[in-house]
Amino acid sequence: MRWTVKGQQLRYEAFLATCGDLAGKSVLDFGCGKGDLYGFLRARGVACAYTGIDLHPGLIALARSKHPEAEFAERDIEEHPFDRTFDVVIACGVFNLRVGGIAASLEVILPLLFGCARQALHANFLTARAPHHDVELHYVDPTWLLAFARDRLSPQADVRDDLVPDDIYLSAYR
Repeated sequence: MRWTVKGQQLRYEAFLATCGDLAGKSVLDFGCGKGDLYGFLRARGVACAYTGIDLHPGLIALARSKHPEAEFAERDIEEHPFDRTFDVVIACGVFNLRVGGIAASLEVILPLLFGCARQALHANFLTARAPHHDVELHYVDPTWLLAFARDRLSPQADVRDDLVPDDIYLSAYR
């Protein structure tokens, strides 16, 4: 992701501000990487039923070794959609790298993730309104994102751009 530790912490803090109290809730961390969000939640004393999924088997192995008490799984949600639901689904930085088909994947994955959420889906993106763009990163237009979310996910969707510079945060509620 090329984030600094400080940048990652800022984004996790922003998710806590967006998600509200996660204590006692089931949480799916989509694109969990090495489980850093779980470590962050534990360090903040947030006791939740955490599940992390990622495509990369090496990252899942690392997450399991760092946090053996948590649930981690290697999974491609496009190929194998989840048959479980969670109170809250979080996707942090998943759509930030410019890879082939990222825009189309975003349009497929967000509805799949929302289908797993009993209460809410929260995801962040780099905003297309950022003053500088890196050619290796993917930026999303906030106006498009809000229209997409309200049309395809929930009329109770909101986009915020006031939490972390150059980021936008999507929340879609049941």
